[in-house]
Amino acid sequence: MILPLFVAIPLGAAFVISLLARKSKGMADVLANLGTGALLVCSLYSIFLVNAHKVLVYKVGGWMPPVGICMVLDGLTSFMLVTVNSVSFLVTIYSIAYMEKYTDKCKFYTLFMLMLAGMNGIIITGDLFNLFVFLEIASIASYALVAFGTEAEELEAAFKYAVMGSVASSFVLLGIAVLYSYTSTLNMADISLSLSQKGGGLTVMFISVLFLMGFGLKAALIPFHAWLPDAHPSAPASISAMLSGVLIKVLGVYALIRIFFNIFGINNAILSVFMFLGVLSMLVGVILALSQWDFKRLLAYHSISQIGYVMLGIGLGTPLGILGGLFHLFNHSVFKSF
Repeated sequence: MILPLFVAIPLGAAFVISLLARKSKGMADVLANLGTGALLVCSLYSIFLVNAHKVLVYKVGGWMPPVGICMVLDGLTSFMLVTVNSVSFLVTIYSIAYMEKYTDKCKFYTLFMLMLAGMNGIIITGDLFNLFVFLEIASIASYALVAFGTEAEELEAAFKYAVMGSVASSFVLLGIAVLYSYTSTLNMADISLSLSQKGGGLTVMFISVLFLMGFGLKAALIPFHAWLPDAHPSAPASISAMLSGVLIKVLGVYALIRIFFNIFGINNAILSVFMFLGVLSMLVGVILALSQWDFKRLLAYHSISQIGYVMLGIGLGTPLGILGGLFHLFNHSVFKSF
């Protein structure tokens, strides 16, 4: 089973780079590109596994869910893995020359691989608490990477991002805690089964609002967008590509899709909220971009607007609408990264 490799490879690469790369100038470049290349190959192979088996579940340590932790591979998982790891591979190739002007390329690649491990972990996990753990790994690494140049503007942007990201994480953690107290389980499939038996109510509505605020902030949806226009221009170009290309989509959009479609079950009220946030982000993002003279800030507002298109497509709730939203998610990841 290849599922554990999506976390093990980047974590192992981060560990090896931090230990060995100082001895050779080009070692960090080689190890990082080998790691992202291997992840891309595994991602492409996952497409064939999904076509053959539809859904694969890996039980960590052999413990059966819902007691044990599980990793899940389905069509959406495979799609997101290909998107994230293809962009990451291209970014590490670009970073070989670009990151020469920064102080310590070894530390950059170590943090980059940790961020990648967090994103892959979010995509494959079938457990809510582990989703939060991987969310924090990816977030903390991205805070440090935004500040990598250590100039005053970069440190200020990273601090703002860290504060708002911590608020978002607090909402998510509180939502998970309340959901656990309501269902007595953290396994996503088991939570869905429990909620279908107990039915909705004010508790589920409160949890939904917490998740919308938490993951909406991670996705930089309007009105939770304030951190991205500062973080995007301050970060090195390689990290700007990751922030707008894949990070806001995995930590925000993908998590919202997985939780509301797979756990809570979708309804007209949630779809209406998705469409409202999507249209709001589409319009306000473009309007704010019109007044920008800094090119990277303009791109940041453009990313906010494009996330709105993705959310609108998903909020339609129809097969064609969801397909359109996911297609634009991939489309935006590729063209914004380049």
